[in-house]
Amino acid sequence: MTRKEAALSYFISGHDCDKAVFSAFENDVIISSKEDKYIHTDCEFPGLPHSKCGAVSGAGCVLFHFKQNIGHEDSAEEMWSRFKDEFLKRNESLKCTELLGYDLSIRRDAMDVIENDVCKNVCPKYIEDAVEILETIIG
Repeated sequence: MTRKEAALSYFISGHDCDKAVFSAFENDVIISSKEDKYIHTDCEFPGLPHSKCGAVSGAGCVLFHFKQNIGHEDSAEEMWSRFKDEFLKRNESLKCTELLGYDLSIRRDAMDVIENDVCKNVCPKYIEDAVEILETIIG
């Protein structure tokens, strides 16, 4: 199974976008049990807006842990910058609200997203993009 297939399978089974992206790379990063709890509870990366895309957030976690535990010739900031630039070339934003076209903090928008399966129809592309970009950056 490819990393993209693994990430999509994890997402389709009911997990959030950030966890889906991170799950595709879990075998490539060494994390402590404390970090694992953090990642699977609220995967965040510094510098992201509050309404960040989950696939982008998951990618940030992968880059941070990859750099911290495996090492890479580029700094975490350089890898993160490359990721953001490429993601923005492929998509119009890093923010979930802008990518979905709905503000999930607004109850009516959140209900529309659920009723219309917006995440199931839209998010897989962002998950695939995040995984592809990560594979280019870290191999």
